[in-house]
Amino acid sequence: MSAEALDRRSPVPLFLQIRQTLLGEVRHWSDPSERFHTDEALAARFGVSKMTVRKAIDDLVDAGLLSRRRGSGTFVTDRAYVEQLSPSLDVARQYFEKGENPTVQILGFTERPASIEEERLLKCPRVVSLQRVRMVRGVPLALDERTLCAETAKNAGLTKSTAGGDIAARLKEVCVLDRARWDLRALPADKEIAIHLCLSLGDPVLERAMTYFTADNEAVLFGRTLHRGDIVSCSVELPLDRSA
Repeated sequence: MSAEALDRRSPVPLFLQIRQTLLGEVRHWSDPSERFHTDEALAARFGVSKMTVRKAIDDLVDAGLLSRRRGSGTFVTDRAYVEQLSPSLDVARQYFEKGENPTVQILGFTERPASIEEERLLKCPRVVSLQRVRMVRGVPLALDERTLCAETAKNAGLTKSTAGGDIAARLKEVCVLDRARWDLRALPADKEIAIHLCLSLGDPVLERAMTYFTADNEAVLFGRTLHRGDIVSCSVELPLDRSA
């Protein structure tokens, strides 16, 4: 990206656009012992002030992706995140075990009449839909969108104040989750996704669409998670023993 490539009319601040570009370079930085770009070089490259560049760099430092060494410069730590899809469905625990403290910002929590497709799938007249952003060290990693029956949400104690926690764990308290279906695909970030995940339009996003089922093959919840393709990947481990 050059100075001309920055979208100065975008609602995404310049420092976030720069940070997004630098994130891609961090992921492909071949030699961690090689010093990262200086603030002066980046300011000249993007045609912005050093203050704007420092804000982008400081965010990457706070995220643990870069480190500043006094007297030496800035270096890549190459921190990336892998979310393993497993029967526990507990992604937050994976971050805690790595010494991270994930946070959640609730963007929306609404009870409303079900659409025709939602009523067909969930077999209920009213649903709860929620949207939230999951972050680590202030860096947005994923955008969660979930829909479930309003009655199920009520029975599970799922409210706007509790929607930042483990939704699957709450569902397991009121019903038996038998299986989950995940569909993965790559897609470009649209305007809404770009704003929530601090990306540029068209940046790669990994979509994980999911539906949870009971043993009676009844859908309990469906939705999707949109992961930042630059710093998050998914890992799936499947049993090969048919009896498992």
